[in-house]
Amino acid sequence: MRNFKTLLLAVLFLGGISMVQAQSKVAHVDTQEIVKTYPAYLSAAAEAEKAGETAAKSTATKSRAQYDDMVKAFETKAQQYAKEGNTQTQAVNEARQKELEQMKQAIYQEEQRIQQNIQQSVQEAQIAKIAPVQKKIKDAINAVAKTLGYDYILEKGTLIVANGKDITADVKKQLGY
Repeated sequence: MRNFKTLLLAVLFLGGISMVQAQSKVAHVDTQEIVKTYPAYLSAAAEAEKAGETAAKSTATKSRAQYDDMVKAFETKAQQYAKEGNTQTQAVNEARQKELEQMKQAIYQEEQRIQQNIQQSVQEAQIAKIAPVQKKIKDAINAVAKTLGYDYILEKGTLIVANGKDITADVKKQLGY
């Protein structure tokens, strides 16, 4: 009788585990495949590239005037100090050299700021073009998962073994291609 109870508990336990596993359905999707072949994404990527180039040019143009003024001021002072160098004391020449070094540093920092602004504007322009298409892909994945009754959808590229259900074709169909 005791063995029977133990056996019955084991069967119920294993059955419970099986039911829990059966309740969570898992599939995977290859979003890289979708991105490489989805016409709307390819179009958005091309638009993002153009938008990035436009944003870079615009940001560079806006920042150029201040940068050019800084360089011009440096060159003017450097020429002036070079001409007057022989007539000044060593202390004055050292102070002027220090001033020119500070100006060089300010120009370098301005270059860095401009580069950061350009990168940021390019990134923002590209995100603005691609984000809506990425949302559409995510929504399609969610719709397919809901339709097919999947609780979890994993990215195929991150899996070591991907022998389960691949919903990539279903997602492409949902996206209309």
